[in-house]
Amino acid sequence: MAVPPPTRILRSAVGTVLTLLFGATLVLIGVILVTWIAPGGARDLHAYEAAPRCPAAPAAPAECRWTQEFTVSGVRLTRSRSESDRAFLTGADGVRRETFYDSRGPVLDALDEGDRVTGTIWRGFVTEIAAEGDSQKTQDAPADMRARGLIGALLTVPCGLLMTAACAWRLLRRRAVPDPTPGMVAALGLAFALFAGGLISPVLLGKNGENLWMVAAVWLPIAILMAAAARLYVTRKRAPETVTI
Repeated sequence: MAVPPPTRILRSAVGTVLTLLFGATLVLIGVILVTWIAPGGARDLHAYEAAPRCPAAPAAPAECRWTQEFTVSGVRLTRSRSESDRAFLTGADGVRRETFYDSRGPVLDALDEGDRVTGTIWRGFVTEIAAEGDSQKTQDAPADMRARGLIGALLTVPCGLLMTAACAWRLLRRRAVPDPTPGMVAALGLAFALFAGGLISPVLLGKNGENLWMVAAVWLPIAILMAAAARLYVTRKRAPETVTI
C-alpha cells in the first residue's frame, strides 16, 4: 500500500525541515504583500485617474494622458492560459507597439488587421484602446494592487502557518514519537490542500479573479471541506480497531 505524501515527508527529517522552510516562506510572502505592497497598491491607479490631458504629444514618457489614432497591424488571440492575447498597433509615425490584454472583449475580439483604434498613452505605455464606443484596458494600465496583495496573503498565510506548525510539531516530537501521528499527517495534508485550493480559486473566477471578496467566497468553502476531511481522517485513524469473532 502506498504511503501518503504527507507521511513520507514527515518521516524524513530533511523533508520536514524543507517543508517547514517552504511554509515559513509562504507566510513571509503574505506578510510582505500586506505590509509593503497593499498599503500603496492604489498609488499608480490614483495617479492615472487624476492625470490631466497632455497639451501636446509628449516626446518622452509623461504623467499626463495623451490619446492618438493607431492602425491595427496584427491581432493574436491565444487559448493558452500561460499566454496573453495581444494586438499590434502602428502609429502615424510608423512606430509599432505590442499591447497585451487580460481578456478578449469588448474591443480586442472585434478587431481585424487594418482597423483603427484610439489609444491612451500614459508614462509611455498604451494603457487603453477604444473603438466604436467601447474601450478596453491593456495590461499596462495601472490596477488596484491592494486587492491583489490581500488575495495573495489570503492564499499564502493560512496554509503557510499550518505547514510550519505541522512540521515544527513533528520535529519537536520526533524523538518521543518515531512515526508521525495522524494529527501531524492531517495538518500537513490540510496545509497542502489549502495551498492548492488557493491557487485554483482565482482561476475558477476568471475575470473576477482579482475581487477579494469573491475569491474569499470560493476559497472558504474549499477550506471548510478540506478541514472536515482532515478531521475525518484523524477520527478514523484513532478509532479503535474492531475485532471480529
